[in-house]
Amino acid sequence: MSLLKRWIKKWKFILVDLVSFVGIFWLFVEIASYSTAGSADVYLKKVDVFAFVFIIILLFAIVKNKPKSHFGYHLRGKDNFLEIRVGDAFENKGALVVPVNDQFDMSLGGNVQKANSIQNQVIQKFYNGKTEHLNTDISAKLSIGTNHDVGKTIEVEQNGKKFYLVVNSVKNGNNRVKSEIDDFIQALNGLWSYVALESAKDSAVTIPLINTQHGRDSYLSRTGSIKEIIASYVETSKTLNICEKLIISIYPVDLKKGNIDLDELEDYLRYSCRYYRQLTIQEKTEDPNHASKIIRIDS
Repeated sequence: MSLLKRWIKKWKFILVDLVSFVGIFWLFVEIASYSTAGSADVYLKKVDVFAFVFIIILLFAIVKNKPKSHFGYHLRGKDNFLEIRVGDAFENKGALVVPVNDQFDMSLGGNVQKANSIQNQVIQKFYNGKTEHLNTDISAKLSIGTNHDVGKTIEVEQNGKKFYLVVNSVKNGNNRVKSEIDDFIQALNGLWSYVALESAKDSAVTIPLINTQHGRDSYLSRTGSIKEIIASYVETSKTLNICEKLIISIYPVDLKKGNIDLDELEDYLRYSCRYYRQLTIQEKTEDPNHASKIIRIDS
């Protein structure tokens, strides 16, 4: 959604705040007038004073309702913070998630270097454009060129920046990749599990909109990708401490390409963080007549 459309949507809130605060100001004027037997009217009921106050209130209402480019909320009852941020994912502090194919082929016959992908930016910005240098780091973790399960995650670090390389697609012939919705979900599950259980704790992890570019499933939209990342993170965080802060990074161009409504996403994020359901289960005992049972619901 364009910035102009977002401003138009905000005007009703701006108008409500404007009328409300002008009303409060005028109530104060009337109280002052009554308390001073009308002597305060000489100052407070002057046209230029009212015009000045009106402009201040209008500016305050506009700033208060300015369309946000980033917003976030804590998960209810937890320290975890989930944020959506529009901008360059590389500018965020902390680790960065990089989607890769199941063979960890970082070249794909030169196709990676031709694309403005996260992979290519990592190579250009942190490995001086040398794919072989990145391959060296990957080879220390696993075998390049062999098939790995979707969701397989490794970490590499270069120039003080940590990268989580997670398999979210399958390499086909002609150096192309394909990813279905199930691959997307499995990639998220594998990523959360690795970050929570096998990696050193990160203060912040940034994840871009994976599975929305080349080879993506036609049924998965950019908005759908964001919502699934949120839902998956919240669900996994019920039992695992993934990271203190997860940043879902949206590249500005994707806002228009995906017709992303940030106001809708903020509502979805707020609701997901505050009102998720968590079940407490009493484990099954050795007695075959006593199965596992739910003993508490928090929602």
